[in-house]
Amino acid sequence: MREVLLDYIACPECNGDLVGDFQTWDGDEAMEGRLKCSGCEAEYPLVRGVPRMNAAMSGLENVARTFGYEWRSFHEGQFEDETVFGRTPAEDWRYFLEGLGVEEPDLAGKAILDAGCGSGRLTRQIGERGAGIVIGVDMNDAVEHVYRSTLGAENVHIVQGNIMSLPFKRHGFDYVWSNGVIHHTPDAEACHLALSRVVKPGGTLYVWVYARRFSPFKLAKDVADAIKISRLPEPALLLVSRLLAYPSLVLLTLYRGIVHLPVVRRTPWLEWTSRRRTLRELRLTWFDTLSPQYDTTHSEPEVIGWFRSAGFDNISAIEEPKVGVRGVLRSAT
Repeated sequence: MREVLLDYIACPECNGDLVGDFQTWDGDEAMEGRLKCSGCEAEYPLVRGVPRMNAAMSGLENVARTFGYEWRSFHEGQFEDETVFGRTPAEDWRYFLEGLGVEEPDLAGKAILDAGCGSGRLTRQIGERGAGIVIGVDMNDAVEHVYRSTLGAENVHIVQGNIMSLPFKRHGFDYVWSNGVIHHTPDAEACHLALSRVVKPGGTLYVWVYARRFSPFKLAKDVADAIKISRLPEPALLLVSRLLAYPSLVLLTLYRGIVHLPVVRRTPWLEWTSRRRTLRELRLTWFDTLSPQYDTTHSEPEVIGWFRSAGFDNISAIEEPKVGVRGVLRSAT
C-alpha cells in the first residue's frame, strides 16, 4: 500500500484514524506491517501489500471463502479470458459510465470506490481512465490477485474489507460503485446504508442487485439449495459448473432462435437475456449462481426506497440489467 491510502481508510470498528507501522517496503509500496487505530487501539495487519481490515465477519465466513475461490479460479484461468460475465472491457466501461451517469472527463481528479471489486478488471480500468484515486475493496483473499494486477498504477489501491463494516472515512468518495455485491450478504439494505456513509455530499452511489423476477439460474439455485448441491466443496461445485455449461449453451442457442423470430416483440430484457455467451462465461455464471450462501432478490421500488431513506436525490434506475439504481447524496447522513 502507498501511504496516501491513509487519507481514505479508517478503523472499521470506530472509524478512527489509522497510523502505519511498516516493516517492509518495495519502493514506495509498504508490503508488510500493521495499521494502528488512534481511537480504539485496534490493529490490522498489512500482508503482501494489502491492508487486511475485515471486521464484523460473523455469518460472512462462507461468503468470503466461496468468492475467494471464485476469483482465484478466475485469475488462474478457469473461467473467461477476455471478458467478465460476458462483458468486454469496453462494454464494462460503457456500463460503468451509464450507471454513474457521467462522462469520462468527469472522473478526473475524483476519488472512486469499487465496493466488491471481484476480478479487479474494472478497478484497474477506472484508474487507467484518469480518476484521481481508485480504491477496490473486497472481503475475500483473492484481493491479492487484484493487487498484483494493479501494480504500477499509482492511483489504484486495494483493501481487504467487509462492505457491512467498511474500513473508510465518512464521506470520502465522489463516486461509489457496487455492482452485483450487496445481495450476497445477510442484509442488502444495511450494506446500502453503509455505502451511503462513505459518499461525499453531492457524490453519486450506484448499486446493482438481483431483480425479483423469474430467472432460470435463480430457480436452479433454489433446487440446488433444496438438495444440498450448493453445500458441496468449492472444487466439486466448479466441476458441476463445468458440466452444466454444456447443456446451458444448447438451451441458450434454442432460446436465441425463439427470441429472434419475427413475431417476437423485442425488449431490452430479451436482448439482455439472449445475448451470445461462451462456455467459459457459463462456467463462471453457474459457479457464481450455485456457490453463494446469500442471493436475495429485490424490486426497483424497494431499492429506490433505500436511496430516499439514505438522503439521496436525483435517483435514476437503469433499464437493463435490472435492478440498477443511482442517486446523488444531498447532505451528510
